[in-house]
Amino acid sequence: MFKQFISKIPGADVYMVGSFLTFFAFFILVGLYLLIVDKQHLRQMSNLPLDDSTKP
Repeated sequence: MFKQFISKIPGADVYMVGSFLTFFAFFILVGLYLLIVDKQHLRQMSNLPLDDSTKP
């Protein structure tokens, strides 16, 4: 099925490779961010909805 799309659309392979690289780069960057970010900040943000000390 995908061979029909590739053969009928000129330059489709460039779009497929470009979208794959964008997808791959996004998840690599998110993974690096999660490794680098401060763990205390993540704990604070995850507990924020449950924290009752900042009531208005």
